[in-house]
Amino acid sequence: MRDFTFQRAARGPRAVGFVVLWWLIIFALYAFLNGSWVILAILALCSVPALLDIYRGTSTALQITAKNIQWRSGKRAGSLARGQLRSVRLDTRLDLSLRMTLLTYQGEKLRLPYECIPKASDIEAVLKAQDIPYERHHFTLMS
Repeated sequence: MRDFTFQRAARGPRAVGFVVLWWLIIFALYAFLNGSWVILAILALCSVPALLDIYRGTSTALQITAKNIQWRSGKRAGSLARGQLRSVRLDTRLDLSLRMTLLTYQGEKLRLPYECIPKASDIEAVLKAQDIPYERHHFTLMS
């Protein structure tokens, strides 16, 4: 059983590309469509959390070992001993994002931050390799 580690940085090219594209759209609305400054300001404010993450160099991580599962997203972090883990629930939401919930023998549900979850095919392969039982649910509204 090999350990699995997944990491993602906010300074990655994909995240920076989305912010640059967002600001290009705002500029185009201003320059070509004479957009209202109020609407443009609101649109610009929507990018502030992403800009702060890029500035701070925020990163996320998920690690699955034989002993525990650990996750970190910015200042949020947690871990669960594998002996307490009953199963994992993977939900694909309507916005196509993947939610991962750890179900314990005590009946607790620990929802991992969506930022630290890899692609569905990758996490399913890891759960199979680690002999962790999981349920897969497609397009649920609430989990």
